[in-house]
Amino acid sequence: MTIRSRTSSRRIAAALIAGGALLLAGCTASSGAHFQGAGDGGGTNAGVAVTTDPSSAPGTLTVTPGANSKNVAPNASVKVAATAGATVTSVTVTAGSSTIKGTLAADGKTWTSTSALKFDTKYTVTVIGKNLANGQSQRTSTFTTVNPTRTVSPHLIANALQMLNSGATYGVGEPIMVHFARAIPTSQRAAIVDALTVTSTPQVDGRWHWINSQQVDYRGEDYWPAGATVSVSANLYGVSLGQGVYGGANAHATIHIGDKHYAVADNKTHMMKVYINDKLVKTVPVSMGMGGSTRGAQGQLINYWTRSGPHVVIVKSPTVTMSSASYGITDPKSPFFYAPETVHDAVRISYSGEFVHLRTWTVGDIGKRNTSHGCINVGAAYASYMYKLLRTGDIVDVVNTPVKVSFDNTVADWAVPWSQWK
Repeated sequence: MTIRSRTSSRRIAAALIAGGALLLAGCTASSGAHFQGAGDGGGTNAGVAVTTDPSSAPGTLTVTPGANSKNVAPNASVKVAATAGATVTSVTVTAGSSTIKGTLAADGKTWTSTSALKFDTKYTVTVIGKNLANGQSQRTSTFTTVNPTRTVSPHLIANALQMLNSGATYGVGEPIMVHFARAIPTSQRAAIVDALTVTSTPQVDGRWHWINSQQVDYRGEDYWPAGATVSVSANLYGVSLGQGVYGGANAHATIHIGDKHYAVADNKTHMMKVYINDKLVKTVPVSMGMGGSTRGAQGQLINYWTRSGPHVVIVKSPTVTMSSASYGITDPKSPFFYAPETVHDAVRISYSGEFVHLRTWTVGDIGKRNTSHGCINVGAAYASYMYKLLRTGDIVDVVNTPVKVSFDNTVADWAVPWSQWK
């Protein structure tokens, strides 16, 4: 925007040279020149320009956001820059009793805010500067941040049952998951992904993938390397998502990846092979889902297969109470009905109730026949070992059953081909 002086440029230049004045962009100068912020009249995040030739002026200061700017995003930085011989002495940015922190460069040429702004708040910027002739000036301007129609905040989770705990150790199959409390329209998803970053040591190239309207996950083409360190940042605060919606918070976490624990449970052989860092360490007899299906109390289809595909360990518990009523079989006359019973050494691998756990009944079936309701049953000789070994994020891969894992019943990220993970 071109700004015109009320007096001739020649008279202004002469007055400035004679008086050693300091030009402060976005303010009204005492010399009689009028300086208008590019943000005047409702601009957003604008700096300020002056028409006076910089080569003839002792110094200028530019304040961003410009004077009277409206609808400034709260993730914007407040910046003051000095040019043509001027320096910044001090800057204060306030809203009532609240003060925004900032850093003044050692050469006095720039000041930048270091703390976040708030939504729907009017800020006052007070700048003191000086020029080469030690002329000093103080000027004040204001700007106002946007009032969003609503905000959306990210939550870093390990799975649907627990948060991602910064500093914790996870298995090689742990995806990075960002969950939102409400559905995200398709039009807003690209802006969200642009605000998400994942770094790792060693470096792993990965991609984000929306598994549903409320969650976007990150993984590489293969599992994380054992011993890796992974950091995720969801820098969504103040990000415009369109239609007046803004990111309401940031989220950060750093996790560690442990040894590679990988188990393959085979429905045909009734055996589960256990690998640590790709070395076979145990072959464990198991009994898996008996197969077949029935209808639950609400007419829902219930199948008794252990689902094929890579399961990510979700959580584990020393004891879990199980019953057929938990998945819809409530009629005691049903051949599939069973009363609540406590099982031990239970490692959950799906939300629908698949566990690797100790079996103490009909132990003769273990390693010979599949007779469970979908869990991977293990005998006393191996149950404690499996319970101690497996952690959240480890992989239990099931093979040779006709029903596949899906996102509606487990962490199915690794069942999606890499070509479709985008």
